[in-house]
Amino acid sequence: MKKNHFPSLSILVLFLLFLACSEDKSPSIAIQEANCSDGIQNGNETGIDCGWACSNTCEAVNGLEGHIVAKVILDNSAEYKLTGPLIIRDGGELEIRQGTIIRAQKDANAYIAVAPGGKIYIYGKADNPVIITSDEENPEPGDWGGIVLCGKAPTNNGENARSALGDLFYGGNELEDSSGTIQYLRVEYTGARFEDTATFNGITFYGAGAFTTVDYVQSYMGKGDGFTFIGGTINPKRLISSDHDMSGVSLDAGWNGNADLLHLVGNEKSGIQLSNNHDDSNATPITTGTIKNSSIIGSAPEGTLLIDHGGGIGTFEDIYTNNALLGINIQGPIATTRIDAGEIQIDPVQFDSTAPTFSPTNYTGPNASFYSEGNSLGSGNSISFPEWASGWAREE
Repeated sequence: MKKNHFPSLSILVLFLLFLACSEDKSPSIAIQEANCSDGIQNGNETGIDCGWACSNTCEAVNGLEGHIVAKVILDNSAEYKLTGPLIIRDGGELEIRQGTIIRAQKDANAYIAVAPGGKIYIYGKADNPVIITSDEENPEPGDWGGIVLCGKAPTNNGENARSALGDLFYGGNELEDSSGTIQYLRVEYTGARFEDTATFNGITFYGAGAFTTVDYVQSYMGKGDGFTFIGGTINPKRLISSDHDMSGVSLDAGWNGNADLLHLVGNEKSGIQLSNNHDDSNATPITTGTIKNSSIIGSAPEGTLLIDHGGGIGTFEDIYTNNALLGINIQGPIATTRIDAGEIQIDPVQFDSTAPTFSPTNYTGPNASFYSEGNSLGSGNSISFPEWASGWAREE
């Protein structure tokens, strides 16, 4: 009998979910009986549908798709293929160990989502990261979806909001909720359209709680944002967003936390977007936090810092920018009022090697001191790749 966790893996749909018309009703669940081809590590199997009373000649397809409701472990003994939606349900856990590579199939609606109560644990290492990428020989942005985490922390979209990506409930009042741990991960070529209604980001966090750990993560060449935080109390650290067609990092819908060491390069819309709520600029809880030690490199035509849809309450500390067309872009009367009242402060920000038509801000109100210019190392090395990114992130 084989002793490795997963000599091969094919995760099938474990549950048939029959959703009632009313969103207030819990879905009824039909459970399959455990067997040698149910896609679950159960009984005394030593792997998914291998060992135990099953044959040890499992087909080596290593396909990932379906619903996870127990604990599943992936390791680097095999390369895996994401062939459709992989959803970690309440009570389910997916652990991905260092060096694991997952290749997502193009045009297969492939993405990974964590429902409230589910957990994802990605344990890469600096010299052996986890990589989730496209399976195309010549990959392009938008080849597959991305990662979606839905938690139980507060947002200003309500306690039972539905995610635009993955169509899952999220939100609540559990400030210290955890959706798991993500460390030393690189996602590439994300941003496929979801049911023709929304574009995936590299990683989207809906109501992720403070006990969710996100550190040393890169989103490389995708459509949508690199990272989007919809509410929640998560405190992200050491994020790299490279060459996305929207913002590097978006903080929205009542996010309350601290973001540290962001390295944002070549994102086409803006570097950091701070919003309160796209439908109600005064919705509560108000987006509130501190963003510090960050480098924003590239033209960012909509602003290295874009403050719109009510902005929020926050402090930006030690921000470095390079080659920007517009520094701080304030959009809308509510965001402008927050600047007037001193609820957003930026100190210092460095505008380095600016374009000939550069403007530090479009704000013309009475609080001209809401930002101050000064030298900054940003994410660590100003324009250069930070030392903490060495070995696991892509620089080119």
